[in-house]
Amino acid sequence: MAPIIRHPGNEELWQALRWSLAGLQRRWPLHIHVEGVRGTGKTSLLRAAAAFRPRIRRIKGCLYQCRPEAPHCPEHRHLSPEEIRELGEERVPAPFLEISPSAKLATVVGTLDLRELSRGIPRLLPGTLAQAHRGIVFVDEINRLADIAPEVADALLDVMGTKPGRLQVEEAGFPPVAFPVEVTVWAASNPDEEPGPLSAIRRQLADRFDLHVRVERPREASHVEAILRHRLHRLEKDLGFAPPEGEDLPWPHLEERWLKVLAQIYVEWDLESLRGLDAWLSAARLAAAADGHPKVGGDHILKAAYPALRHRVEEGRLAELAAYLSGPRAAGGGQEEEGADLTFMEPMGKEEGPAALAPDDQPGSPWHRLFSGFRKKPPFPGDATPSPMAGASLGEPSSWPVAPPKEAQSLSRWRGGRWWRPADPR
Repeated sequence: MAPIIRHPGNEELWQALRWSLAGLQRRWPLHIHVEGVRGTGKTSLLRAAAAFRPRIRRIKGCLYQCRPEAPHCPEHRHLSPEEIRELGEERVPAPFLEISPSAKLATVVGTLDLRELSRGIPRLLPGTLAQAHRGIVFVDEINRLADIAPEVADALLDVMGTKPGRLQVEEAGFPPVAFPVEVTVWAASNPDEEPGPLSAIRRQLADRFDLHVRVERPREASHVEAILRHRLHRLEKDLGFAPPEGEDLPWPHLEERWLKVLAQIYVEWDLESLRGLDAWLSAARLAAAADGHPKVGGDHILKAAYPALRHRVEEGRLAELAAYLSGPRAAGGGQEEEGADLTFMEPMGKEEGPAALAPDDQPGSPWHRLFSGFRKKPPFPGDATPSPMAGASLGEPSSWPVAPPKEAQSLSRWRGGRWWRPADPR
């Protein structure tokens, strides 16, 4: 489960989710619509909260989540109690399903099973809403869905109009099939982007939500730092690198000061999205891994900064950020005490030794070298300004590394462009 970092910007959503989960346990759906700018963690928080949904009893294998004592689906509602007991029952987590803005009506509402229909048996394939009975449906970018898929929005209106809602499946040449649906709808949208807020696109659908909450960006650097730390931990745990033999390789070590520096940047420079920090840190760590370094260095942070931020930060802000990062406050990760380590970055091309901190407008500053071409003019496609990564190459295939013998694989690690063992004199 993804960690949930509580801060003042998401406290309202946190409370609303607790209430909605309590309603789920009491057969009373409480629908929530969450609005907030991109990168505020709306989707992550909603998906993480779904881990707290209760377990339910259902007829064994029923895709419609039928209660054994009150079956409602087309397959089981005509069976006798004895026949239901023969099928058996099971306890499973309440369903949590998602509907994307590009979803088709048949996948959301349901359709006829063509395989069974070819045998002369008119059988329904349950859609997302039918399978989410007694559970949760999450609709991301619901404002886009209401704009480009009005027929799916109509289905949501039917499901959310009453408690329980009602779902009707219609196919040409067959009588309509209707049944009740108890589903809790969680939805998220960004009102600042096209096509605009949900209330302006489909006011009737916006009114179906019981609660409308706003999510704001975290304003404290400590909260941002905690979010980054948890995300990096999850990345290490879930993804990891694997060499050809399948052995997991460790991620290059990232010092705490980098988390502090980027957390300060997010708050003080009013960056819009946490995704930018995620991308920056991930790219820096992967750059170190690709170079065979066990630790992320300043040069890796530098190389990753430009491509991670150029499409997220305005030109002028990037130049100001470069000047900020060249100062001693950023270098120490916010530490200004006497004797604090103010080393921020090593000069490009140098692997060891402290960097001589220089103002951004001095040629000796690594950030000056990184952003100098960018500050002069925007980096549009075809711009003559060379990229900081210009001339980089993976080399010819003949120079690529070769995996160690199988007897050495368990102790092997990637370092400095080749495989090595702990006993290696290097």
